[in-house]
Amino acid sequence: MHFNPLRIIPCALLLCLTLPLPLYATDFFALRARADAGDVQAQYELGRQYELGEEVPADPEEAMEWYRLAAKNGNSAAQFELGAKYQYGEGGVQKECKEAVTWYQRAAKQGNTQAQTNLGFMYHDGDCLKKDCGEAVKWFEQAAAKGNDVAQANLGILYSNGECLKKDYRKAQQWLQMAGRQNNPTAQQAMGVMYSQGMGVPQSYSEAARWFRQAAEQGDHLAQYDLGTLYLQGGKGVQQDFREAAAWFQRAAEQGYDKAQNSLGALYEKGSGVPQDYIAAYQWWNLAAAQGNSDARGARDALQGKMTPAQVAEGQRRAAAFGTETEQAQP
Repeated sequence: MHFNPLRIIPCALLLCLTLPLPLYATDFFALRARADAGDVQAQYELGRQYELGEEVPADPEEAMEWYRLAAKNGNSAAQFELGAKYQYGEGGVQKECKEAVTWYQRAAKQGNTQAQTNLGFMYHDGDCLKKDCGEAVKWFEQAAAKGNDVAQANLGILYSNGECLKKDYRKAQQWLQMAGRQNNPTAQQAMGVMYSQGMGVPQSYSEAARWFRQAAEQGDHLAQYDLGTLYLQGGKGVQQDFREAAAWFQRAAEQGYDKAQNSLGALYEKGSGVPQDYIAAYQWWNLAAAQGNSDARGARDALQGKMTPAQVAEGQRRAAAFGTETEQAQP
């Protein structure tokens, strides 16, 4: 079990004027009128509508124009949006680090916690800015103090790992619990790790399982794998349950996590918690091996000697089909 890496959780309306306008149209025109009159919040909201396609067809370029106008007029939310678009090259613009940093800094100085958090990531990762632990911590702390759960989670992880900050499990737990209570899955998974390994807290697998489950149910693949591992091993407050283990490994494996794929393959080979199925075992081991998982590669190669050529071919076909589906599902 290990901590999540730091993550940024941590964007022509044609109307027949001879007919009565629907409510959404009048709302749109009222918002547009306010924006044209210089209402900065309306300018930002109009940008959001164009970005998300709410009440008007989605138009990224039009959204950027309204964000830009609102940002220049001092709206911190619009400044953050511009920063994000330039950081990732979205909204019809190329990635431009200087622009991203400029807009994030303007928003951050106004207290926008999302911008503060993203600046923290940029300094931590060395993305667009020179890596600087002190600056990263400064921005995370400012956002965390104002309740930003992503900043709180990542401060907790820094304290847990002793990265950029002196290792301090008490402070780690403090920040992680704050974020976890806001349902931040990164923090919940990290709290599970602390309890499973007894890091600054009494070791408790049942408490670890409680935290892992909260994150796992939100789709966190590390928490799903960790919860599956607890059920696989059992003991110390968690009853061994191969079916539960298989179910959680499956969810993480379907997200492409190689360790979960490796563990799921082992369950299918043995028939633990799932029907014994060499083809399924081969499929999951093949997928994990393709990601460089040496344990899965060795297990797959050993299993192949027990299979017919037709079974091996089917396992390869399933793995290839899964890979194709995964690629197609990516945005």
